[in-house]
Amino acid sequence: MQTMGEKVKVAKVNGRAVVLARTFAALGAVSLMVGACGGPAGTSAESGGTPQQGGEIVMAINTEGKTMDPAWCATMAPDRCAPVFGTLLQYDSETDKFVPSMAESFESQDGQNWTLKLREGVTFTDGTPFDAEAVAFNWARLKDPATLSAAAPYLAPLTWRVVDPQTLEVTSEHPNFNLPAALTAPLGMIASPTAITEKGADFGNQPIGAGPFVLDNWTRNAQAKFTANPNYWGDGPYIDSFVLKVVSADDQRMNTLRAGEVNVAWSLQSKDAAAAKAEGFTVHELPLVGGTGVNFNLSDPIMQDEQLHTALLHAIDSKQIVAAVYPADTPADAFLFSDSPFRDDALGVYPAANVAEAQKLFDAYLKKSGKSDLTITLSTYAGIPDLDLVSQLLQSQLQEIHGLTVNIDAMDFATLEGKRQAGTFEMALGAQLSQDIDMMYDVFHTGGSKNITKYSNPDVDKALETTRVSQDPDEVSKAYAQVNGAVSKDGPMRTFRYQHGYIFTSPKVHDLTVVGSTAGAGVRLDRAWIAQ
Repeated sequence: MQTMGEKVKVAKVNGRAVVLARTFAALGAVSLMVGACGGPAGTSAESGGTPQQGGEIVMAINTEGKTMDPAWCATMAPDRCAPVFGTLLQYDSETDKFVPSMAESFESQDGQNWTLKLREGVTFTDGTPFDAEAVAFNWARLKDPATLSAAAPYLAPLTWRVVDPQTLEVTSEHPNFNLPAALTAPLGMIASPTAITEKGADFGNQPIGAGPFVLDNWTRNAQAKFTANPNYWGDGPYIDSFVLKVVSADDQRMNTLRAGEVNVAWSLQSKDAAAAKAEGFTVHELPLVGGTGVNFNLSDPIMQDEQLHTALLHAIDSKQIVAAVYPADTPADAFLFSDSPFRDDALGVYPAANVAEAQKLFDAYLKKSGKSDLTITLSTYAGIPDLDLVSQLLQSQLQEIHGLTVNIDAMDFATLEGKRQAGTFEMALGAQLSQDIDMMYDVFHTGGSKNITKYSNPDVDKALETTRVSQDPDEVSKAYAQVNGAVSKDGPMRTFRYQHGYIFTSPKVHDLTVVGSTAGAGVRLDRAWIAQ
């Protein structure tokens, strides 16, 4: 298989530290070459022999998505809709390269002018051609403000032109050598224009793509079943069907795996990974950038007060949270891992837990604002026991500040994500997780697609822009260190622990590909098979 050339390897996670793996050709060309074997990429289980046809993979996950329309799920829950749509590109975490998938190649000489080449002969499952016009239709729809797509900020600086049925020319307002990453999820899931037009608002319940599977049925908050697409362009799928089963509690997901009710389980728990390995299950581990924590809405009239915000940061004790809920993990003292090459603690870390300092700052805030006390709301997830406990611990820690009351407002995943995206919260629990360090641009740049906190720091913006346009590894490394220091010190999002995404599989599951997702770890099943 030919994959992305040695000309550029975009900054990714490699091992526990975040490693910048970029090399440069004399002309600075970026080239994604055609994949000769046509298979998927990622972290894959060792093959157990010749693939067998048939069987079903059942995977337990923790939350439900609100729609399978890629306008939402390609950015917010890509693992939910990737079976139907596939992706234009894939990221191979073992080689740290982007590789072809629905697209054959994505090339640029300068990071600004790109050429996207699609595979010939691919059709959506309703018979519509999977061509450049379809990609242009989807991107125009995502870019339209009326669609309310979380992918719109990725497309804001882009224009494109259909050259022929297999070719799209793409121009970025500014050079962006990390643009291929967007084609692995937010811009990479292409839906049938015919189905979008005909089904209208119901398309998200009856999605039509050209990926390895077709949605068979979906019962919200229970399970979604997908069946194999017999006309898929790749070698697979080998399995007949794939089921996503929603099991909110970590211990219940482990028990369903032990009982054989599922043969794949999702987790962010290191203690469960140790148990699964000891019990003979295959454990796939992905180190991740970011984590789960408190997001502060800095556009809220109350929360935008710097004195109040800093007081709240000083009241948070991540060591206590980790000891009580995640005893196998390391408490976070900055956004990036302590052994990350992009950390310089002299540039900033999270404000230390210090109730006395928190009280001093809070009292000054009350005096300045003319208030005698304050009540704020923590929006959080309902029905997830570990996060229920985290929310209660946060409430207790923050209420050690005399005069402060914290109310907990628990809701389902889709509702909470809606509030986070709409900015209708004061504080909200939530995760920002990725294999790709470029995620920091999306989360912390003023115009970032995932900047739900509305954090804005001109120095951070400049540094993040450097990470996308510079071809000097030292310059990019220094820029990321500056960003990590600033966002840790400022704390728009205060994470609790350093996280790894885990997928546990039965020994009978082979060639399942584990990939990073916004929730931690996801799977691709193009070539997965079950030993009968």
